[in-house]
Amino acid sequence: MSSGSPPSSLPAAGVVALPLPAAGEAEETGFRPGNLLRVLRRRRRPFLITVVLVTAIFGARTLWQRLNAPVFQGGFTLLISDPINQPRSGGGAPAGGTDIASVALNESRLDVPTLMRVLESPAVLSPVYEQLRSREADAPLPGVAVSLVPAGGNAPGVLAAGVLAVNARGNDPELVARTLTLTEEAYLNWSLQQRREKLSEGVRFLDEQAPALQERFRSLQNEVEAFRRANRVLLPEQEAASVRERLTALRAQLAGQEAERGQLLRLRGDVAAGRLTLREFSSGSATSGGGGAEAAGGGGGGGGAGTSSVVVNLPDQALLQQLSDIEQQIASAQATFQPSAPFLQDLLAARDQLRPQVQGKELQAVDAAVQKLDAAMAVTRSALTALEGRFERQPGLLRQYEDLQRQLQAAEANLASYQSTREQFQLEIAQNNVPWKVIAPTVVNPDPVEPRLGRGLLQGLLLGLVAGTGVALLRDRLDHVFHSPGEVRDELRQPLLGHIPYIAFFEGVRAEKRFLLKQLDSQQSGAARYQRFHYQEAFRNLYTSLRFLSTEKPVRSLAVSSSQPSEGKSLAIVLLAKTMHELGRRVLLVDADLRKPQMHHRLGLDNLAGLSNLLTEEGSRWREVLQTLPDYPNWDVITAGRRPPDPPRLLSSARMGELVADIAANGGYDLVLYDTPPALGLADAALVAEHLDGIVLLVSLNRVDRALPAEAIQRIEAAGAPLLGLLTNARVESGEAEGAYGYGYGYGGNGGSGGEAALNPGTAYAYYRGGEEAAARRGGLRGLVPNGANRQRWSRTLRRWIDGR
Repeated sequence: MSSGSPPSSLPAAGVVALPLPAAGEAEETGFRPGNLLRVLRRRRRPFLITVVLVTAIFGARTLWQRLNAPVFQGGFTLLISDPINQPRSGGGAPAGGTDIASVALNESRLDVPTLMRVLESPAVLSPVYEQLRSREADAPLPGVAVSLVPAGGNAPGVLAAGVLAVNARGNDPELVARTLTLTEEAYLNWSLQQRREKLSEGVRFLDEQAPALQERFRSLQNEVEAFRRANRVLLPEQEAASVRERLTALRAQLAGQEAERGQLLRLRGDVAAGRLTLREFSSGSATSGGGGAEAAGGGGGGGGAGTSSVVVNLPDQALLQQLSDIEQQIASAQATFQPSAPFLQDLLAARDQLRPQVQGKELQAVDAAVQKLDAAMAVTRSALTALEGRFERQPGLLRQYEDLQRQLQAAEANLASYQSTREQFQLEIAQNNVPWKVIAPTVVNPDPVEPRLGRGLLQGLLLGLVAGTGVALLRDRLDHVFHSPGEVRDELRQPLLGHIPYIAFFEGVRAEKRFLLKQLDSQQSGAARYQRFHYQEAFRNLYTSLRFLSTEKPVRSLAVSSSQPSEGKSLAIVLLAKTMHELGRRVLLVDADLRKPQMHHRLGLDNLAGLSNLLTEEGSRWREVLQTLPDYPNWDVITAGRRPPDPPRLLSSARMGELVADIAANGGYDLVLYDTPPALGLADAALVAEHLDGIVLLVSLNRVDRALPAEAIQRIEAAGAPLLGLLTNARVESGEAEGAYGYGYGYGGNGGSGGEAALNPGTAYAYYRGGEEAAARRGGLRGLVPNGANRQRWSRTLRRWIDGR
């Protein structure tokens, strides 16, 4: 290290390579807010310029319209329905009928949207515009808009009980007020005219319907009269009640007769068994629905006498009286004579002789009563059957009668409604009452309602944000390159070993084929000194990353390649070798680019013999072609040598593998660096890397297309060459602090971007370089002269400023 270099020392430990994303973190595709924010931050200047321009244009447009074409608004409120009186429909309609007034007026639910369309139509507003045109022939007419009034904070579009707000807009407030006044008159006159027309049409409709209503009423009256004649009934309801009562009486009479017959049959049994003797028998059931029967009987043979509602009158009362007298004599003789007395025995014998005769007479009387009762029951059943048949027809007749009555009542009500409605319509036609009412008179706001400055600026800002985002995305899409080391690491998913910041001194090195070492060592003061410190720190961090790549097998040999030419790989490998020499390490630099070698130009060496000679000439030894750089005793170089006709054949030969192994085993170097051609399109880099510990791929920021490094990695991996990681190179100057990207090493120990930015030497370099340029500008007016150099510098500065670099 030269004495003029800022002091520095290698860290004992630290983050040596920026890691890959987490293992479980899959690469997302599509839209990601993080990507959009990075694009906007990267292209912030075109984004902000677009936002400011669009917002300013909209703001200026809004201000111009407010000053030159303001819009004034006024309006009045119109009540189009009566909130107190009930509507006609449903108020006086008969049951099951329809209000003839509503039918005549063709009334329906208030269709406010349709009414609004009618009120906005030329059919209503033509008189207003004709009057305005006659007064203001040259003035533009304001438009009239009809809208609903929201009820009590309801959302717009909700019906507000038939209240309409009529609004008008225009550039002249007086013309707006005049328009609203004429519109108010036009709406009231139109409502009155519509009301009269509807009433007149209703009267005509009623006159047309009158004959049909009268004919319907007379027809129904005739149908009711015919029904009564055919069924011989005046009031079917009363007739049905009478039949129902008679049925009940007959059923009760039949039940009584059946009970009496059963009683007679029981009496006959008693008489036949000798348990009962009848003195009288009278059956009232034979001719009526009731009546009692009495029976009297006495002694002899058996059954005791009992009371009965059946009274039987025997046809031979003398025989019965004789039996009764004998029984009385027997009773008296039994009290006087002994049972064996002849007189008593004769009486008993006479009684026993008369009793069968009396019993026969009694049975004949009971049988005659039963036959008579059966005849009466048959008559009752016949009458009951006739009444039941008649009663079954009563519901149908009653239903027909009720239907006729309802139709007759409806026809009568319609006829009465027709007469009253016609009289009412004629009275209303004679009146001059306007159906609508203005509940809020015309008022015009003295302040313009449009355009609104706040809304215009807000719209401009929103559109500006959208347009600015589109411009930033388009600019970033057209510039399809990597912009930061983080993008390279995230997209290629390979370890990031380091980052080479932008150094203005290295511009044009390849094209000019400059000899670098003496110029680099001459940088001892001012901005040049900080340029040197800047790249030295970057390559020290790169070397530290290489040392800590593997703890088992240290990296002793590696190749540096890129995806396309002119990315700075040869310069990077020279600076890495120089940095290692300054750190006291032995390093060998081998130019394996046999197609277009550059090392001898960069280092000021001859290229008479080199790698191609070692691979083609038998017996040549690598130490014979080894060159040591003057003033760099620990830095040896093997140039490319003569250009062979087929470089891939030489690099893939066994001789190449033996040479690499011999140098690594016997050279005593801390690191052997191989400069190779680009890895994309040529096989040289992969063939050389097969024999080495690995290969490092250089990716230039803001230069190489994003797809090329990914394809180069695929070529290297397909060839089986070990890829150690990535090295990024800033080829253009950026206005952002390079520490925001980092380059794989931080003194803070935690790898955070804050520590990298704080100790990034690029910050100091940018500061001193900016001060130097400012001092040069203060030195005179030469920087303002529009010559070719200044125009180029102005163009470059403008592009960097617009791109946010």
